[in-house]
Amino acid sequence: MKLKFCMITILGSLISSQSLAAEGVARSTFTTAIDNREPVNEISQLSPDESKIYYFTEIKGLKDQTISHRWEQNGEVQATVDFNIGGDRWRVWSSKNLQPEFTGEWQVMVVDQAGNVLAQNSFNYGNAINSINNASEIQADAEENTEIESGTQNISETQEKILDQVGSAETEVTENLESDTEQSAVQ
Repeated sequence: MKLKFCMITILGSLISSQSLAAEGVARSTFTTAIDNREPVNEISQLSPDESKIYYFTEIKGLKDQTISHRWEQNGEVQATVDFNIGGDRWRVWSSKNLQPEFTGEWQVMVVDQAGNVLAQNSFNYGNAINSINNASEIQADAEENTEIESGTQNISETQEKILDQVGSAETEVTENLESDTEQSAVQ
């Protein structure tokens, strides 16, 4: 009898901890669009030529509660979007229209009605991509400058060779002319 009671207690604890683990945020991600209530992709960077980003969240086990998406840029709250959860599995999303001057680190926190952070994701708008582009441009410029310097050195070496050859050729031409002249004179 004690064994049955112990097993029932353990089983009850397991079920209870599984249902607690199943509550909250099942998925959360940034995306460039939502299609049929699902994110079309997952992103962590957005280039400045794109102006809209979505934050998707799938909630489980929080029916009849309110959660919020809290949008922050560089640590400052920019917007808060509240959602009333209407079922045991509920998908929500919010979006942000971005301006070119909004570059930097962004994050969205999923917050419950008690203020607890259930999930948090971040993305970079513009800066990392600009840094990558700038680094690529700098590297390309450095390679081009190296090629130009190398080319300049090759040109200088070639010019010296040509001048040496021209000098030799002038001597040969002069000798040939003198010789031709002599030959002409001889003929």
